[in-house]
Amino acid sequence: MSIARHHNEWLSLVPVSGPFLSMPVLMRVFPQGLGGHEPDHFRTLRLAYEEWSDRKNDPAIHKAWVKFVLGDTLELPDEVIDEGQAVMLQATIPAHGETLRPDYIIKNPAGVENAGKPRLLVCTYPASQNLERPVAGRHWKASPDTRMMELLHRTNCRIGLLTNGEHWMLVDAPSGETTGYISWYANLWLDENITLRAFRSLLDVRRFFSVPDEDILETMLKESAANH
Repeated sequence: MSIARHHNEWLSLVPVSGPFLSMPVLMRVFPQGLGGHEPDHFRTLRLAYEEWSDRKNDPAIHKAWVKFVLGDTLELPDEVIDEGQAVMLQATIPAHGETLRPDYIIKNPAGVENAGKPRLLVCTYPASQNLERPVAGRHWKASPDTRMMELLHRTNCRIGLLTNGEHWMLVDAPSGETTGYISWYANLWLDENITLRAFRSLLDVRRFFSVPDEDILETMLKESAANH
């Protein structure tokens, strides 16, 4: 299979609204294709997903599943993740009387340039919450994807990740430009493994902290927009 066909295959399985990654950028950054399949992790992921599916309404199980994806699937270490009281970033929406705040912040680690700078904001919702429908019980009738766009714009962070456990949505909200929404589904990770490989290749710890600046996700998205 040609590399272009390989990229077209996974792109066809990942619903996109608005701009996303262009083929020239994918071919430049992944000339050999996406990162490989890891059978051991895949087996563990399947077990974790099945446990979550059976008990998704248990808040502890739901949180554990999200933390598994961040920590084990994306391999993001604790030192680059702020959560709970450590999350200081927020955005007030005066017109609607609400304050938006991420559940997790993926940040630059200590000892590097721009240490502590937020790189990815993560917001989680109950399994019952559709990410594209108004949030239940809130005065402001805005959906999670709209809320994330506003949060990103108001905190000058370009990318965010939303999830209800099943649906994982990447939101790319460059200032003054069209916002892109890219969706992965956990059940499809198991049925179409190439979608899991794409999720990991684009959002794992190496993409944020171990590649040249021209190959980080933010730069890939910016370069792709210039190609259109």
